[in-house]
Amino acid sequence: MNGSCTVVVGCQWGDEGKGKVVDVLAADVDVIARYQGGANAGHTVHAGDQHFVLHQVPSGILHPDKRCLLGNGVVVDLAQFFAEIDGLVERGLDPRGRIGLSTRAHVVFPYHQALDLAAEAAAERKIGTTGRGIGPAYEAKTGRRGVRVADLLDGRRVAERVGRGIAWARARLV
Repeated sequence: MNGSCTVVVGCQWGDEGKGKVVDVLAADVDVIARYQGGANAGHTVHAGDQHFVLHQVPSGILHPDKRCLLGNGVVVDLAQFFAEIDGLVERGLDPRGRIGLSTRAHVVFPYHQALDLAAEAAAERKIGTTGRGIGPAYEAKTGRRGVRVADLLDGRRVAERVGRGIAWARARLV
């Protein structure tokens, strides 16, 4: 590692092609780190004659000698995350041991998705949300109501935090 850092930033609210750019740049780096974002529209990348659509897992994972990290600023839909990992394994690309998830990343729950869809349905001016709960998960994070990956390791804490999250969401959905 030579100590240099390459950063890919999108400034147009998504869909700029960041995933494809990262996939190209990944050949020349040791680690690919995603510092923020969620399972939005996703990115399609190609490896040989196969194409992969990824939403949570960084596209650099297609390079077998690279390590991929999801940092503190990511909001992770764990069902989507593990489905992507399983899909990669099924297609012969095993990312296990090469992918890391920060214990300080926040988790997206179904109630975040329900809030996202309800807000879009009620809005006079639609924003075109993907309905994946990204915005409400960040709102919970900044409002200190979020659940971090580390919280999942403490049964009492996760039950209390998720219970409060559900109550908060229910109050806004009725």
